[in-house]
Amino acid sequence: MTRPLSRIVLATILGGIVSCAHSVPVAPAAIPLQQKKPVRMNGRGKVTSISLTDFFTLHQSDRVILYDARPGYFFHLGHLPGAISMPKIGCDMQIKARDAEIKAGLKAKKIIVVYCTNPLCPDARSVAIHLADHGYSSCVLEGGWETWKESGLPTE
Repeated sequence: MTRPLSRIVLATILGGIVSCAHSVPVAPAAIPLQQKKPVRMNGRGKVTSISLTDFFTLHQSDRVILYDARPGYFFHLGHLPGAISMPKIGCDMQIKARDAEIKAGLKAKKIIVVYCTNPLCPDARSVAIHLADHGYSSCVLEGGWETWKESGLPTE
């Protein structure tokens, strides 16, 4: 391309980007209605973290309700023994559906623990926050799935 032509192409591209940034907003009536989110309860739950050592002790004594916050695909490839799949997407509905199960576990003095892939994965904390919004305190497993596997512990 020649210089004048390349400048015209560049100006056209930049003009299109700038015009997108200043486009006219869409009227609210044109935005499709989204599904109504479930009503959250009292929001009094707390989110803490738990070390692998402390978690292992609780897990061995069957004192945890364990949720895997990774997407279902990864859960089916392998997960911690006894874990229940609860991906971040749709977790509010699952919390509501598992309400009786959660209450029974807490009544039996179990602790809710949520884990994800590794320390950089935000999904476990997100699910724990959703649980807290529903009034349930929970712990996020430090290191998650990768730390468990690297320690040579069993998986399902």
